[in-house]
Amino acid sequence: MSDDAQDITDYTAGLFLRYFRSGVLAPTSTPSIDARRDIDLLRSHWAVSAPVRSFLQYVLQHPHEAQSLLTFLQRADDAIARGRIDARATAMLRLRSGLSSVVVAHEPVRSFDTGPNQLVAWVVHNASLHAGRLLYEQPAESGYRKLVEAAMAELAAIKRLDALRVPLKSASAARRPGSGAIRDAARSRKAMYRHAVAAYRVLSDMESGDEAAIAEIIQSTLIAPAEIWRRFEMAVAMGIGLALAETTGVPMKMRILTGGGPVPILTCDPYAIYWQQVTSHYTEPAPELSEQKTSEALAAYGKKSSSDRPDLILVDEDKCQVMAVIEVKHQGGDTADTRFREAMGQIIRYARGYASGGAMNDLVRRSLIAVNTGVPELLDDSAPAPLALDFAAMRSGALASWVKRRLLA
Repeated sequence: MSDDAQDITDYTAGLFLRYFRSGVLAPTSTPSIDARRDIDLLRSHWAVSAPVRSFLQYVLQHPHEAQSLLTFLQRADDAIARGRIDARATAMLRLRSGLSSVVVAHEPVRSFDTGPNQLVAWVVHNASLHAGRLLYEQPAESGYRKLVEAAMAELAAIKRLDALRVPLKSASAARRPGSGAIRDAARSRKAMYRHAVAAYRVLSDMESGDEAAIAEIIQSTLIAPAEIWRRFEMAVAMGIGLALAETTGVPMKMRILTGGGPVPILTCDPYAIYWQQVTSHYTEPAPELSEQKTSEALAAYGKKSSSDRPDLILVDEDKCQVMAVIEVKHQGGDTADTRFREAMGQIIRYARGYASGGAMNDLVRRSLIAVNTGVPELLDDSAPAPLALDFAAMRSGALASWVKRRLLA
């Protein structure tokens, strides 16, 4: 992955946690994640992350490493002693029961309900709980589905192991293993227990907001669109949402992204950002002469004019008004100048369907062109033209300035 793609993925990681569509594994370096906001999703990602999967696979390959302890179970039998006889308890039971042949003995038994096994059972139980919740939210085409289903299959196989059956029965998400169990597992010579400790500790560190632990978890789980230009579009949406939240003081809310539909991908009340949607606010404008002639020529071949959608639309839901059209361009084979000109033409064309007359100039001025690199210099800041920003400027706070000076001015 290029440095540019890596930076875009890191910047947009919070939104990709919710991207339950077709995608690919998107490795990260320093993901931008709000642990308090995203804690439930991070726990779900932990359940299918590399530390947990490594632990699960090791347990399945080495089930014999589950260690038991020799404990003693007090039993009363008729004329049979299965262990060391307890003379005092035997005498008292004979007096109470009147049975002269009853014997109380301490029978030696093997128990797997030990501290280290309780840690193993807790990790298995909680991974199963959080992975199940993540799987429940996945549509059939989600990039996360195969990852979660593979982890669930391993968890189900471990639950069938005889050695862990007893500790798993008593495992509870609300009752964590004690420090003694964790210490004993960490000191064990058996790698099974050290894998369990590693999985447990990365979860605990993540829950406390440790950035290294968060990065370790989602490094092996984060799914994003395969195309870098789609990732960049989502990065721009994320940046605008953060800028709105900073300016208005209203928290940004992100949606779970499954199928399509006329819903925003994020909101910062009363503002909503729609991705790749025309929305109900659009009215098809009368075609210009060139558009009309193009349609006529295509009709001769039995074809219709192609229709496209704006990359991002910012709507004031209270006023039912489109506040800005945002075109996002990630430079591919074309030059930066070609992509910029294309974005400018698209904004003007879309603005015709979202506003008319003088309102169109206002909409164009509030709009935005976002490019990954190579933004031209704006020579006339008072002109009815959108602002253009590159990715570096976005990360340096330029979007907040755009919100204050143009969008909400």
